Parts: sequence; C-alpha cells; structure tokens
Amino acid sequence: MAYNFGYAQNKVVLSSDPLLDSLVNKNIEINKASQHIDGYRIQIFTGSDRINASALRAKFLADFPTEQIYLIYQQPYFKLRVGDYRNLIESQSMYQQLQKQYGQILIVPDKINLPKL
Repeated sequence: MAYNFGYAQNKVVLSSDPLLDSLVNKNIEINKASQHIDGYRIQIFTGSDRINASALRAKFLADFPTEQIYLIYQQPYFKLRVGDYRNLIESQSMYQQLQKQYGQILIVPDKINLPKL
C-alpha cells in the first residue's frame, strides 16, 4: 500500500494501490460531512431543571449577545455550554469573565463548530 515513483521520458510517473486511493477518498468524504472538530467550551450550568437552564440561557444571551451558547441534554442533566474554542488559551479570557458572574464553571472538551473563514 505504498506509492511507487518512476521516471519515463523526463516525467514523474506515480502509481499507487487502488485500495489506498479508496481509503483516502473515503476519509475525504467523512471530513466533508463533519462540521465539527475537537475543541473546548465553557460549561456554566448543569442541572435537571430545564426551566432554570432556559432562564440562564436567556440571561446569558442578554449579557453576551455575540457569544454562542448551547443547551445540551445528557440524561438526566441539562447543560449550558458557551463558545467554540479551538484550544484552552482561546477560552481563558471568557472563562475569567464568566467566573465572576456565574461562579463555579468548567472548561470542558467538546466537539465544536468549525470556525468561520
């Protein structure tokens, strides 16, 4: 499953195993279909009460209208997570702001949306 290089009349000829080509193409299709990457979000709420989660979400959106917030249900808990940070450093300034307002919060690994280009 390797590429073979050859030379013919001052040209490079590249030949490969068809199985390798099919694996590469399959990987390309999987990557195109996925709009998420590994990253981090800041979790500002965990609890079983959806009404409290929704109220906190509305308050957050009023305070930070440009930030993304996600209401996630993982039985039996509702979780509010903020942001789409590619690494821990990106999340630090927002974490410090939110810690003053929301107290006990966490930076958690999550699948995040791809950044807009």
